[in-house]
Amino acid sequence: MMRRVLAGAVLAALSLFLTSAAKADNLHLCDINQWTTCNAGSVIPTSSTAAFAFGTVHSNTTLNLAILNPLANTSGNFASGTNLWAVLGVSPTQVFPNFSSTVSQEQGATGFTAGSFNASALVIGNWTGTNTVGQAFTLPNQPVGTIFVAFLTDAQGNLIAVSPWSSSLINVGPPTSAPEPSGIVLLGVGLLGIGLVRRRLLVG
Repeated sequence: MMRRVLAGAVLAALSLFLTSAAKADNLHLCDINQWTTCNAGSVIPTSSTAAFAFGTVHSNTTLNLAILNPLANTSGNFASGTNLWAVLGVSPTQVFPNFSSTVSQEQGATGFTAGSFNASALVIGNWTGTNTVGQAFTLPNQPVGTIFVAFLTDAQGNLIAVSPWSSSLINVGPPTSAPEPSGIVLLGVGLLGIGLVRRRLLVG
């Protein structure tokens, strides 16, 4: 009988361990002249610093990360009437993302209406990803509400590819877990095992 109790406890513990959420988030890069292949939806919330970029093949390019910190006032360098890529010193100055769309995405994700953003760029390193294989990297530790946008530049600093809103990331608060299907199944098995053991003990 003790064996059954231990087996049930082990199954429950294993199931809880395996229900942890996947830690990496995608930033899907799209060539700047091929927007038809990108889905410009809403930002993807994340509570993890692990991410990976994929979606395009280029040689001799650099993976960068745009960091947009929202401000309540208009003192930020990315504000109404400015262009993100001009602010970051990257050309060509693509229209996407524009200021109004960035404010809208921030508001939709956090409820905060930004008056401007402090925009900066971080060099991740040489681009090694492909259309389907991602390049892993770590997001920098930033305040809640920060929007991240990945982009590629060539040897001359020209913009080659950028992630659309559907693959941008924003920190929205404390970590949360979305259980994987296999973990849910194991959790069910563990709970069932505990129930059966309890029933046996009550009957005995």
